[in-house]
Amino acid sequence: MSPRIVDRSVRRAELASAAASVFAQRGVANTAVSDIVKAAGVAQGTFYLYFESKDDVILAVVERMVEEMFAGIETAADAPESSAVERMRDLSDLLASIERAPGATELVDILHHPDNRALHDRMAEHLMPRFIPLVESIVEQGVAEGTFDVPDTHAAAWFVLGGLQSVELMDTPAAEMPAALAAATHLALRTLGYREGAA
Repeated sequence: MSPRIVDRSVRRAELASAAASVFAQRGVANTAVSDIVKAAGVAQGTFYLYFESKDDVILAVVERMVEEMFAGIETAADAPESSAVERMRDLSDLLASIERAPGATELVDILHHPDNRALHDRMAEHLMPRFIPLVESIVEQGVAEGTFDVPDTHAAAWFVLGGLQSVELMDTPAAEMPAALAAATHLALRTLGYREGAA
C-alpha cells in the first residue's frame, strides 16, 4: 500500500492543530516538538519539513487563532445595523477575546515577552495589512455618519491600530488585555472626534 499523499498546506494545518491541542493540555512551555508529532501521528522529521522550530509552530497556532478571530471581526464589521462606534468597540472586544481561548493566555504572554519580540513582529507584519482596510472602513463610516471628524481616514486607521498595538508593545499581561484595549479604544474614539452621547 502506498503512503497517503497529503497537500503541503493541509499537513501544515494538521500539525498546527495538533500543536494547539497539546498547548491547551500541557501548556506551551511544557510541550516539546516530540509531543506535537506524537499527537499528529507523524515522524519528528516530518515536523521540520513544515516548521523550522517550536517558535514557528507557536506563530502558526497564534495566526490560526487570529484568523478565526478575524472571521468574527469581519462578520461583525459587515453588520449594516451597527454604527461605526459599535463596530470599533466590537473590534476591541474581539481582539480582547483571543486570550479566552484554551491555551491562549500563555501564547499571548509568550508573544509579549521581550525575548520574543521578533516572533511578535512577524505576527504583526502578517496581520497589519488585513486590519488597515477594516479599520479604515469603520473610520469612513464614522465620518459619513458625522460621528468622527478626521481629514484622512487612512492615517486615522493607522493611528487607531498603532494605539491598540501599543497595548501589546507595553507587555500588557493577557489577563489585563481586555481592560487595556477598552481604554485604548475609548481614547481612539475621542481622538477621532466621537463624544459620548453624540451617537
